[in-house]
Amino acid sequence: MTTVIDGTALLALLDGRHPLHHALRHQLAFELEVEGEVAVTNYVALETFEAVSRGLGASALKLLAREILPALETAWVQPSEHALALEMFVASSPGSLSMVDFTTLLVARRLGANRCIAVDERFAQEGLV
Repeated sequence: MTTVIDGTALLALLDGRHPLHHALRHQLAFELEVEGEVAVTNYVALETFEAVSRGLGASALKLLAREILPALETAWVQPSEHALALEMFVASSPGSLSMVDFTTLLVARRLGANRCIAVDERFAQEGLV
């Protein structure tokens, strides 16, 4: 079964000071070793590159590009998923899921994923534990 990963988890993995850094490292290693596949959407990858370049610096950016992302499967958001996510985002209440989060949920459904590695608990509320 595929697991998806969110940008919140990727940022925490790259920030050794984050309180969940070590737990997420172990969770990612377990998912890759035991389950065999962790997917990241191209939207999450792009969003994470932007956040890392603004906040964590060049060494974190290199770690993301050279070690973390190559270990993950890139799941490309399909045009129909983009369109539906946009509709969901526009219809959602302020402060709910982001456009990127909605695309992650739709891609997770397409992939048959039932787990999401994330710091944000909203994915668990959507059925991805």
